[in-house]
Amino acid sequence: MSAERTVEVPIRGMDCDECARHVQAALCAVPGVRSANVLLATEKAILQLDPQRVDDTAIREAVAAAGYEVGGPAAAGPSAATLTRQVLALFGIVCGVALLVVVAGEWFGLFATLTARVPWLVGVAIVALIGWPVFLNVVRAALRRQVISHTLMSVGVVAALAVGQWPTAAVVAFFMRAGDYAERFTTKRSRRALKDLSALAPQLARVERDGAEVVVPATDVRPGETVVVRPGDQAPVDGEVLSGQATFDQAAITGEAMPVDIGPGDRVFAATIARLGSVRVRATGVGADTTFGRVVRLVEEAEAHRADVQRVADRFSAWYLPVVATIAALTLLLRRDPLAMAAVLVVACSCSFALATPIALLASIGAGAKRGLLVKGGKYLEALARANVLLLDKTGTLTTGAPRLTDIVPLDGLPADEALALAASAERYSEHPLAEAVRVAARERALAVAEPAEFAALPGLGVRARVDGNLITVGNGRLVAGAAALADLEARGKTTLVVARDNQPIAVLAAADTVR
Repeated sequence: MSAERTVEVPIRGMDCDECARHVQAALCAVPGVRSANVLLATEKAILQLDPQRVDDTAIREAVAAAGYEVGGPAAAGPSAATLTRQVLALFGIVCGVALLVVVAGEWFGLFATLTARVPWLVGVAIVALIGWPVFLNVVRAALRRQVISHTLMSVGVVAALAVGQWPTAAVVAFFMRAGDYAERFTTKRSRRALKDLSALAPQLARVERDGAEVVVPATDVRPGETVVVRPGDQAPVDGEVLSGQATFDQAAITGEAMPVDIGPGDRVFAATIARLGSVRVRATGVGADTTFGRVVRLVEEAEAHRADVQRVADRFSAWYLPVVATIAALTLLLRRDPLAMAAVLVVACSCSFALATPIALLASIGAGAKRGLLVKGGKYLEALARANVLLLDKTGTLTTGAPRLTDIVPLDGLPADEALALAASAERYSEHPLAEAVRVAARERALAVAEPAEFAALPGLGVRARVDGNLITVGNGRLVAGAAALADLEARGKTTLVVARDNQPIAVLAAADTVR
């Protein structure tokens, strides 16, 4: 028995949630495909398949049979079809708004004879231009023996035209067009949010190969290779530090505002940034196998976790059209009035139910991803309405997301302001986030900050500077030992700094991500 594989297939031409469902059904019907998740926001399908039974040709034929195309992303510039669609959309909106004004005027008796003067064929042309893109999708679906949410509205439009009510048909077509535009707009926003998230991924890596350091695309790094991360670089891989000291900003992965000091044996995550120092890292996870890659994939697959209300909407749309068609036929049979039958078809529209649900869910998931909130799918959003307890991670939610100085513990009777002024002078040129917290605290107290005669940053440890003839050291417990106040402050979840003058501890500073 052959091993199962996961394959990603780019798909072009999908515009709505129904398109994705039709492609998914077609792919699931291919022999050898175990499962298929078609993701509208990223325009691709994720397949679990048996590679000995399924080849590229079978997948392409299945997608083509559903009315779509396998291929890469669309070209950067607008195509002729796109421009034509935009022109038709603009024309349809202008005509639709004008028509609404006319119809409203008729209701108030202002345009009693205006629409009656328009020939029926001209009215049909106006209706066709307003709703042309939607009508085309309905025809394509009908040729594939599929019913989509706009099918019923299109039948209502035809019925209204058949009884001579072209203004009514045009109004219905206008609302179809407006709904179609709203769905496309929401889908594009969701795609843009995912692109913004993917843009955070590292693009290049410094790799040691054949005794030299070469720069390659991050996706070309192989597990086990040694990667060099310098100050300001993004870590291109997940891995273990072999040598070096550095301070990393891990907010992209953990959300924590406090930087992390990294040394040999510590873990490094892709997309985190080395603020100070350099390290050599042995790659253990690359590309999609990194922690950041899994986060992106989680967001992409979120729409596959369908909410219960969305499944209800899908089932509702499937049987609603036959029921409405039956009621319309009975109306015609009993009333002998084509206008009454047309009225049934026009007003009985399921689009608000069938389309609003997936649009709302996709928009919510996409908007959350753009703001750093990862929702695993629609069913979890729906479950939130029944939640009684909410557990919140502190960083960026209950706190400011930036470290602030919270404690100054002088040693040997030294005034707190004097200890803070010496620390701020030593940290004057440091780029470390904790150094900024020290400088801000000194400014808030209006303390005089001296110009250091010498300055050296010690990655992963702290800084050393000469201030007013004294050697001032500010750093963690590995750099300066002997401060008994460290344990108590660290037990309260704070990050500590020891200030030493001529290698003698004079104060302990503590910083934390403070509550909003």
